[in-house]
Amino acid sequence: MTDLTPATGNLLGNGVKDITGTTWLLGHDLKSPTAIIISTLEMVIALHEDDDDMAHTVRLLKGALVAARREYNMVCDLLDLARFELGQYQLDRETADIGALLQQALEEDAYSIEIKKIRVETDIASDEGLITDVDIELLGRVFSTLIDNTIKFTVRDDLLKITAKRIGKMIELSFIDTGRPIFPEFEQSLIERAPQWENRQAGSRSSVGMGIPFANAVIKAHGGIFSAKSDTATGFTTFRITLPVLESD
Repeated sequence: MTDLTPATGNLLGNGVKDITGTTWLLGHDLKSPTAIIISTLEMVIALHEDDDDMAHTVRLLKGALVAARREYNMVCDLLDLARFELGQYQLDRETADIGALLQQALEEDAYSIEIKKIRVETDIASDEGLITDVDIELLGRVFSTLIDNTIKFTVRDDLLKITAKRIGKMIELSFIDTGRPIFPEFEQSLIERAPQWENRQAGSRSSVGMGIPFANAVIKAHGGIFSAKSDTATGFTTFRITLPVLESD
C-alpha cells in the first residue's frame, strides 16, 4: 500500500490553505483505486467464504481487505480533516442508534481483533437513550479509528472495553484499553493535528497519525467533547466521547 507519511507530513505541517488543490488531487487519486480493491476483495470473499478448500485463502483475503479499508479511511481522514479545519464540511445528520453503530464497527473489525487476540468487553445501554442525530458515515469512521488505535497499541490478550450510556442530555462513550499509555504531556497534543508530525516518541502514544485528530474534529462538529487519558494506577487508557442527545419535538 502507498505510504502517505512524507506527502501528508509536508502538506499538513505547512497548514492547509487550498482544499481544492493538491490535497484533493492526492486524495482522489488514491481513493478510486483503493475503492476498487475493496469491492473486488469483498466480492471474492463472499464467493468463497463457505468453501472449506478456500479457507486459508479467504483468511488471507480478509487481512488484505482490512488493510485496504484502513488505507481508504486514512485518505478520507486527510481530506475531511482539512475540510473541517476550513469550515467547509457540512454534516449529513440522520437519527441513529449509537449502540448499533458501535456494534457494527466491532463486527467490521472482528478479523483484526481475532488475529490480535484482543479481549473485548462491551457495556452498551440497550434502551432508546442512545438515539440521537449524527453523521452516520463519519461517526462510524470515528468508532473504527478508535478500535484500530487499540489494535495498534496493544499486544496479545490485552483488553478493549467499550461502554455507552446516557447521562442527562448527553451520550457518553468510552473506549478503554490496556495498551501503551499516553504520557500526560501528550494528552492534548495527541488529539490535535499539527503536533502529530513533530511529537513521535517510541513506546508512547505521542503520535497516532491522522485518525485521532480526525475523530476529535468530527466529535467537535457534532457539538460534543473528545478526550484521551491514561491512568498509571490502573494501566487503562481511555478515549472518551460525549455527544448531545437528540431533543424530542
